[in-house]
Amino acid sequence: MLIDCVVMCGGFGSRLKPFTYLIPKPFLTSNNISPFDYTIKNLSNNNLINKIFITIYYKKDYVKKIIRNKKILNSVKIEEKKPLGTAGSLKTILKKSKSKHFIVINGDIFSKINYQSLIKKHLREKCDLTVCVKEHKINIPYAILTTSKSRKFSFKEKPTIKKKINTGIYVINTNFLKKFFNKKKDDFVNMDEVLRKAKKINIFDIGNKWIDIGHIDDFKRAFHEIKNW
Repeated sequence: MLIDCVVMCGGFGSRLKPFTYLIPKPFLTSNNISPFDYTIKNLSNNNLINKIFITIYYKKDYVKKIIRNKKILNSVKIEEKKPLGTAGSLKTILKKSKSKHFIVINGDIFSKINYQSLIKKHLREKCDLTVCVKEHKINIPYAILTTSKSRKFSFKEKPTIKKKINTGIYVINTNFLKKFFNKKKDDFVNMDEVLRKAKKINIFDIGNKWIDIGHIDDFKRAFHEIKNW
């Protein structure tokens, strides 16, 4: 089964200013590679992907020039006339795609995942939406004190907390998405709203090869780590 993919590149990149005053976050480069380049390369090397829809808004003329120069096969630009949130442009894409499912990827992340395993699990579970997750560790540099109702105390020295986090990568059932937008009057939609309306959600652990460049330290770290992927 061939499946269409959506790469979200329309955001303002506010957390990475002043770097994003001129260049949108997905297209910031170091060592001649950007999150957008890395994502497109991985998608293009996968025989499951049919069309690649690229949503743009911020600095759209600059982005259109970049996309045109890269000559990405089977790519379709979706221009937002106004900010539509992190999921609003999917309504337009539904009218242009015949795919029964979408992969949706935030354009400002580096990730290397097994798309075949992701799609296979999504189809097997017959769910509305699959969220890609990864384990995130938070090291607490202090001793943690816990108490009970009986006033007993316990200490845990410098613990590590492990949580599953949303990576900004999804697979969405088209029928579910159509029903969602049929009931939605406002054009502005964030992905968390779509998640709340899904009746059956699946998760897919992508491992550790993922970096969100939302902060400058992560941006610097990414270009060193991906060399070893």
